[in-house]
Amino acid sequence: MDVPKDSLQMSGESCMFRRLPLLTVRGQEAIDEVRRIAEAFFWDIVGIEDPAQLRRQVKRNSVRVVLIDLRGAMHSAMSWLPSFSREFPYLQLVAIIEKTQADNPAHASFLHAYFFDFCFAPIEPTRLTFSIGHAWTMARVADLHAASEIACGLDGDGASELVGRSEAMQMVRRKVHRYANNNLPVLITGPTGTGKELAARSIHQQSDRAGKPFVAVNCGTLSPSLIQSELFGHEKGAFTGATKRRIGWVEQAHGGTLFLDEIGDLPTEVQVNLLRFLQQGDIQRVGGDTTVTVDARIIAATHVDLNRAVLDGKFREDLLFRLDVLPLAMPALADRGVDVLELAQFYMQRFCIELGVKRKRLSPATEAAMLTYAWPGNIRELMNRLRRGIVLADGQVVSLTEIKSHYKDQSEFPTLARAREDAEKRVIAEAIVRAGNNVTEAARLLDVSRCTLHRLIRKHGMSVG
Repeated sequence: MDVPKDSLQMSGESCMFRRLPLLTVRGQEAIDEVRRIAEAFFWDIVGIEDPAQLRRQVKRNSVRVVLIDLRGAMHSAMSWLPSFSREFPYLQLVAIIEKTQADNPAHASFLHAYFFDFCFAPIEPTRLTFSIGHAWTMARVADLHAASEIACGLDGDGASELVGRSEAMQMVRRKVHRYANNNLPVLITGPTGTGKELAARSIHQQSDRAGKPFVAVNCGTLSPSLIQSELFGHEKGAFTGATKRRIGWVEQAHGGTLFLDEIGDLPTEVQVNLLRFLQQGDIQRVGGDTTVTVDARIIAATHVDLNRAVLDGKFREDLLFRLDVLPLAMPALADRGVDVLELAQFYMQRFCIELGVKRKRLSPATEAAMLTYAWPGNIRELMNRLRRGIVLADGQVVSLTEIKSHYKDQSEFPTLARAREDAEKRVIAEAIVRAGNNVTEAARLLDVSRCTLHRLIRKHGMSVG
């Protein structure tokens, strides 16, 4: 490899070369081809042989754009790139691909998720220089955004497990940070298994209460006969079996945060006491005659519609008003697009460590199927399937069969063929919408002939206009 240039003297002026790592499995010939095109535009091309070397290059040097040659390396990139992108979120990636690779719906989704732009081979010089130049400009904008997030504390440990690049999760992280800066109640809504407790913990960890207790209580699992005692505590002799004073969950959260999960399951008689605590900041233990002042922030969560519960007489409207001060909606996993692959990479690494096994990865077929599966159990289901796959996989690759349920209908998880068909249909529908129902324009966007597009429309039973 050539020694990187730091600067070039031209007409008495100093023109800085911009470092551009090129990851390719095609050897020196590919590196020389890109260098001939890009060097005249002040790009310093650095040949890279594998992802580990790329990581070292990015960490050691000022790199804003990376060029990745996916010719013959698409499947391997789908395995390592999600974690790489999570590690360097403000790096702009440009790909070199074969046209046939883009015809694969799973590959198209992968490119859309992780790459700023791509160029077809054989490389067209104008297209390449435009793509990497535009990526450089956007990387500079991302630098400013990153500096802003660091200044606001959004890069701290409190949000480290709120994984995902989708707009929905970016909004969640922004709200988590904003809500952490005050003590007002937060109401987190969303389907079961979407990470509501994780969001609550992140709010607590980013707040000035981080060094104090975080007490999580699932209201749906509390004993109906002892719920008052468990929440608010009791005095010795308050009832049969109360042989000593008990400090309740609310009081245990003093100075910190009390997370009330499934708040919609709280009995109406207990809702009155919780409302009093929110209004006055004190509680009374069962069997006690004095009040105890408690400083605890309340974060509540539910998967049910509390407004409907109010209409049905199952939840107090005045309590809902007290709880629903700062709303936070957690999106379903099926609505987060390629976040599912990033989450899978994140949890695969964690579970392999927890289970004491060598690091494993998902097969491309499994990842493609994950993108089209409905995930009714959301992140919780994803985690359970990954644990199962890690245990059942004999080698280091977890296949689709190994993460399927073995006690439910096997048809619930898509085959690769169905995943491809669903992805193809989705991409076609999006192109038709973008083209304003103009088939010719939609065919151009998809890089197929008009006849081919008509055939695909008939195949999927779709209509135009």
